[in-house]
Amino acid sequence: MNWRDLFFPADRRFGPLLEQQANVAVEACAALLSRVGPAQMATIEAMGDALRRQLTEALARTYATPFDRDDIFALSSLLDDVVDAAQEALLATAVFDAQEFAHIHEGCVSLDEGARALRLAVARLPHTDAQAASRRAKRAENTVRNLYRYGMDLAIRTRAVEDVLRLREVLAEIRHVALAIGRAADLVADIAVKEK
Repeated sequence: MNWRDLFFPADRRFGPLLEQQANVAVEACAALLSRVGPAQMATIEAMGDALRRQLTEALARTYATPFDRDDIFALSSLLDDVVDAAQEALLATAVFDAQEFAHIHEGCVSLDEGARALRLAVARLPHTDAQAASRRAKRAENTVRNLYRYGMDLAIRTRAVEDVLRLREVLAEIRHVALAIGRAADLVADIAVKEK
């Protein structure tokens, strides 16, 4: 323990706030998987926005944080990106009426698994065991990337042009969710290494 920790103990509310944001990301991905209505997803997204504002305001008023304040801010932003991207993916699924494509369901299952692993990783910060959970979360990004390529290749060979275009639009939105999960997982791993 250094002298700064004695006189300026770290504000411990940021871990729970980040965990709450990670919980909302899990809810958003679960909602995408179960294809809830847009109003229910909008409620989840609004909860995420409220938590993000709460964390940002607390960060502005706090001197000592449990780990780097820029990392806290960035992770909060990335968790919010997961929720926003899940909302966009749900809307795309409805607009393009693409529920019947198996690749979309598989992608949503991977996102759900990735978000749950990300939540576990965030809960373990800033300890190094967060890295293992972040690697599991990162797998969702890789799975969805491969699914996108495979799904598009298969669709181009076997489906009508209209189906290919619908599938591409929805898989692209699902991929955005996976990318957001992957970026958040990368940052969790970075924080765990820096705080070692």
